[in-house]
Amino acid sequence: MGRRGDRRVVGVIAAAASWGVFWGGWAALLPAILERLSTSERELGLALLAIPAGALPAMVGSGRLADRIGQALLPIVLVGFGGATAVVGLVPSVPWLTVALLMVGATSGAIEVALNTTTAALEEATGARLFNKVHAATPLAMVVAAPVVGAARQAGAGPAVISGVIGLLVLGTALLNLRFQRDTEKAEKVLSGTAGRPKRREATAKPDPGQANQGPKQGNTVGAFGGSLTKGTLLLLGGVAAVVLLLENAVEQWSALHLERGLGATPLVGSLGPASYMAALALGRVLAQTFGARLPDRVLVVIAGVSGCAGLGLAAVAPVVPLALLGFAMAGCGMAAAVPTILAVAGRLAAPTSRGRAMSAITTTAYLGFLSSPVLVGALASAINLRTALMVVAALGLIVSFAAVQIRAFHTHPEQRS
Repeated sequence: MGRRGDRRVVGVIAAAASWGVFWGGWAALLPAILERLSTSERELGLALLAIPAGALPAMVGSGRLADRIGQALLPIVLVGFGGATAVVGLVPSVPWLTVALLMVGATSGAIEVALNTTTAALEEATGARLFNKVHAATPLAMVVAAPVVGAARQAGAGPAVISGVIGLLVLGTALLNLRFQRDTEKAEKVLSGTAGRPKRREATAKPDPGQANQGPKQGNTVGAFGGSLTKGTLLLLGGVAAVVLLLENAVEQWSALHLERGLGATPLVGSLGPASYMAALALGRVLAQTFGARLPDRVLVVIAGVSGCAGLGLAAVAPVVPLALLGFAMAGCGMAAAVPTILAVAGRLAAPTSRGRAMSAITTTAYLGFLSSPVLVGALASAINLRTALMVVAALGLIVSFAAVQIRAFHTHPEQRS
């Protein structure tokens, strides 16, 4: 792919960043939307349920669509997401907000699958390690977007202006990906000598008569998703990703509360809990992108589990705020490579024709872990206390490390350049 392949990677990174800009600024935008609609926190909370309600079915359905239309799915869902984010700031009532958030959730879920499928395809085409690079863009954009949106609100910008600007940014990345995709397809036609010729149907490979009755080879070399990816392996990989996101959401949702109520921090200092985690998450993925090729996949995931356990555990037992912030940052930096590594393994093992469905299955399973985190931590905190609840959740990191050692898919050794 050469230079055009590099441009496609830039397009995907830009898409991941614009996606993160919305979600980073969303929390800072919510108070303005609440004020504009003159509604209660209860009604707003019910409207917010539309986001996961739209995301889950979209994650499930977009996998097959990705397998059918390939990398064209990414610019399409980016257009939908850009439109939905722009509309959020314009809605006149809570029912219309619910409809808009349903679209935000659906297109956001589809973006996750499209981004991961496209990244896996680019890894195969370029031979480069890309998942950590792409996934670093989202938390970095989130860390930057939150204070920028807050500053824009303080300067007098309303939700319509802020959401409109974000929507235009997302639409810009959609056009960028569409243009780079067309440039790449045109170049491939020229290089293959097919430019200007009618497209030919690819011949379907005929089975070798000598192998017709041999059945599957040892090691499941032809799995349910083609390649060597079986349903069992996919379920295990998705389960590990779900545990990682459960830990991640525990920090995002409860760290500020832990700092303020447990350690007496001010609201400003309390906000540094999730901010330090997200900043460290971005840093960890940059480090994994730079140096991760020197380590096997299983080692990266083992480190993630141990770091998540140690970091979140330290934050839970810390007697002072700085030590707790260090724990949150340690968890973010250490766990950063886990989900990108899991996605890279699945993308490498799945056949190109079923890669979208594989990414859809892992993304959906992982999202279930993300959604269950507030309920689990909340229930534990009610039964015992938040500090102990965070310690219990921290221990789940050891499951991630154990799984990395036991699951055979993590023992593959791809030859990729960084």
